[in-house]
Amino acid sequence: MNSTTTGNGKGNLEVSPQESTRQLDGEIAALREELAGLVAELDRRRHELLDVKLQFQRHALRMALTSVALLATASGFVWLGAWHSRRRRTTLSRLGRLREAVSRMIARPERVAAEPGIPARILTAAANAAVATAIKKGLERGLQRTLHRNEGRPARLEAAGNRSTG
Repeated sequence: MNSTTTGNGKGNLEVSPQESTRQLDGEIAALREELAGLVAELDRRRHELLDVKLQFQRHALRMALTSVALLATASGFVWLGAWHSRRRRTTLSRLGRLREAVSRMIARPERVAAEPGIPARILTAAANAAVATAIKKGLERGLQRTLHRNEGRPARLEAAGNRSTG
C-alpha cells in the first residue's frame, strides 16, 4: 500500500481502487434504499391525498362545518340584500334621497344640466353610427331573404292553378 498525504498534512494510507469502488457501491446502495423508502412514502401520501372517501372520513366534521358556514354566509347576504331593498322602498327613505338630490342641485346648479364633454360626444356619435349600421345591415339581409324566398312562389302558384283548371 502506498502512503500519501492529504490536504491536512497528515499521512494516510491510500485505499486501493477496488476497495474504494466497493465502498462507493455500498454508499450508493444505501442511498438507493433510503431514496426508495422516501419515494414509497411520497407515493403512499399521494394515494391518501387523492382518496376522496378517506379524506371525507378524516375531515367530515370540518367539511360539514365549512359547508354550513358557506350556506349561512350566502343566506345572510341574500337576507341583507332583501332587507336593504325593502328599506330603500319606504317613503321616508325616498324623501331622504330626494332631499339630498335637491340640496346637491342647490349647492352646485351648474352640474345639474351640464353638457357632456367632447370625449363623451365622440363616443356617443360612434356608438350611434355603429348601431345604425348594424340595423341597416340587418334590415337589408332580412329584405334580401324575403325577396329571395318569394322569387319562386308565383311560378308554383301558376303551376298549381293550371292543374286545377286543366
